[in-house]
Amino acid sequence: MKTAVVTGGSGGIGGGICRRLAADGFQVVVHYGSDQNAANAVVSDIQRENGAALAIGADVSSEKEVQDLFAQTLSRFGSVDVVVANAGAMRGGPIADCSVDDFDRLMAVNFRGAFLTIREAASHVRDNGRIIFVSSQLAERPRQGTGLYSATKAAIDAMLVSLSKEVGGRGIAVNSVRPGATSPGMFDESDEEKKQQFIDLSAFGRLGTPEDIAAVVSFLAGSDGKWLTGQHIRADGGMSN
Repeated sequence: MKTAVVTGGSGGIGGGICRRLAADGFQVVVHYGSDQNAANAVVSDIQRENGAALAIGADVSSEKEVQDLFAQTLSRFGSVDVVVANAGAMRGGPIADCSVDDFDRLMAVNFRGAFLTIREAASHVRDNGRIIFVSSQLAERPRQGTGLYSATKAAIDAMLVSLSKEVGGRGIAVNSVRPGATSPGMFDESDEEKKQQFIDLSAFGRLGTPEDIAAVVSFLAGSDGKWLTGQHIRADGGMSN
């Protein structure tokens, strides 16, 4: 049985990805940063459907803790076949109003954390495996008040193109998924006016769901995704068109 590690697996999109990959037959490591109860709830959902899952806590900005995350995964399940780097933090507002602390926090989680996760994945994912980064449509089309967040996502997207060439000889496919506004998730903190703006942008007249994003990740993680690599997949219901 194959094993998938999903960072930020306790949240909206992350939880949806964990449940979908478990339904696809993966053993799933549900990583969490601080909300152990939410991670345990995802594990319980998976086990209720006779799936295999394990919750592991780690600060993704810590090199040692990310290394320990992979060591515990290998100790429990014996292999790593798919890694989904999904853990992230959000901070909005004009650049002029963002503090150095805001910058450092987003860089620590969204950039450093994703880098550490992806670096370990490049070393530990088995041949013909998958490395998937959950990015954002804002990496491609930043909006007013999203400068810091957009920059952290775009930086990893650029890194993944290089990585795809470095591990391609082992049959490992490396891609990112760019969700648009999705609920439940970090976007829930937005006001109703902003939510309606994104609903109006969608070709389908609604916000995305974790299941929408998980379906794209499922495709990339499966055998049919083997010929896609170095790509940034829009999964936003047409919001960025």
